[in-house]
Amino acid sequence: MSMQDMYLSAFKQEHWDTFVELFDEWYATLPNEWKEEARLKGIPEDISRVLLCEMRDSALKWIDKKVPALGDESPASYLEREEGANALRAAILRMPR
Repeated sequence: MSMQDMYLSAFKQEHWDTFVELFDEWYATLPNEWKEEARLKGIPEDISRVLLCEMRDSALKWIDKKVPALGDESPASYLEREEGANALRAAILRMPR
């Protein structure tokens, strides 16, 4: 089983939605330039909401880097399919905070 499959099997939309809501107020204060760059990179708004709040503009570089916890794939490669995006959502929920 790939890392992506493992994360996808753990993904629960309701858990993700509840988590994303935690960032609403904070996200509103972030620079619009970061949000636009995330949009241009093809990062879904809900994922960019979490990543930009937690990682600030470093998220815009991280998205293209190979990540060991993602099976040495980049987060961007997970975004190529909806199943991959959901797997990335599950991985983000598991990130240490």
